[in-house]
Amino acid sequence: MSKNNLSPTIAIASMLSLMLSGFITGNAWAHHGAVSAAFGPGTPVETSSPLTLVKGMWLLYEKCQYVPYKKYDRFDEPGNLDSFTFYNTLIGYGVTDYFTPYLILPYAVKEQDDLGTSEGFGDVEILFQLGFKYGNRNGIKDWYLFDNDDSTGADYTMNDLKCSILAGLTVPNGTTTNKDNHDETFGLGMQPGFGAPTFSITGVVSKMVLPSFTLGADTVFRTFTQTNEGKAANEWRVNVAGVYDIYEKKGAWLSRFDVIGEANYLHLTKDIDENRLEDPATGGDILYLTPGVRITFADRLSMGAAVMFPTWTNLNQKDEQQGAEGLEEYRLSTAVSYSF
Repeated sequence: MSKNNLSPTIAIASMLSLMLSGFITGNAWAHHGAVSAAFGPGTPVETSSPLTLVKGMWLLYEKCQYVPYKKYDRFDEPGNLDSFTFYNTLIGYGVTDYFTPYLILPYAVKEQDDLGTSEGFGDVEILFQLGFKYGNRNGIKDWYLFDNDDSTGADYTMNDLKCSILAGLTVPNGTTTNKDNHDETFGLGMQPGFGAPTFSITGVVSKMVLPSFTLGADTVFRTFTQTNEGKAANEWRVNVAGVYDIYEKKGAWLSRFDVIGEANYLHLTKDIDENRLEDPATGGDILYLTPGVRITFADRLSMGAAVMFPTWTNLNQKDEQQGAEGLEEYRLSTAVSYSF
């Protein structure tokens, strides 16, 4: 038996964790984002990839998301939220072929009409990813932890069901004291940091279902802890992506060109204020449709771009939620990663 063979009990428990992670009561595009590696088939932009880094490999990753909001006359006082811009720098290292820790360093720029701009570093996040599959190894089909061939996309692994579980937490080191143009402290939603730890768990799957076409999905639960200023809404996300490989030539200067279609669902609970009361003008459900592309050079350098359009919304008090998820004009994401 391979040393990376998973027992049926562990495999079943892992898959249960994967399915249940989205259904616990209570990622975020607005805060952090998907891990978008430069290798392997079917890597989307917003939806996470299940692929871990091979042992000894480093990943450098930069993602930027620009979010302009729809504006309404009734929000002239104190002003409409204008736009948010998020930058996430990620560093990952392959401890083993199946286990990768990541460090995410966020920076945010948040603009509100008359109140000015709030910018600074957000809360650092630490992620741990465990990768495994159901597929063939040495002629035996079973559950296995990833090895080098799985993460790099060796031909015989292409039809395997590839999975991973990610667990994350943030350190509340981000800026929470920015002041507006009237020398008043911005509210929690305008601060780059949240002032308290957050915790997340993510389950990811992907499988090549047709030649050159891969389906992937993830489900993410993120919870925010209470501060003296209140508590941000808990998040549940379900992302589904289809990736079609138009061109591939391993080892070439231009090694891959993919077109991507994603559907991204978000459920938000209500924010809680400093008195531990729910804010009725927060929370709801949003569905984004997201076209995108990804280009990979020399199997190492990857560049992706996608535009998220809020296609369907069911907000709790839509008329009072200017600047909320679902009331954007769009979300433009760009991502660059390099593995070595």
